[in-house]
Amino acid sequence: MSTIEATVSMLEAMPEDAKLLVFNYTRSLFSSANNPNPFVPLTEDQILSDLAESRQEIADGKGMNMREALSEMGEKHGFVRSDHISESAVTA
Repeated sequence: MSTIEATVSMLEAMPEDAKLLVFNYTRSLFSSANNPNPFVPLTEDQILSDLAESRQEIADGKGMNMREALSEMGEKHGFVRSDHISESAVTA
């Protein structure tokens, strides 16, 4: 299943009120000059700093198993199923 197919499938499964929230948010990203882009470009230094912080957290044992993280996201948002993740993706 492609990303677009998965996205469409997820949207089709949503209740109408949730679809309306997604639609309104998406529309606001493109239609309002006063609404700042939530995806601010990062500088190379910011990316490298974030990467160093992430690596340190993993070294300190603060990382989370991918299957556990996706399961937690699935419970919270209702659209990620960790049983569809291959073992090679988990260990990569």
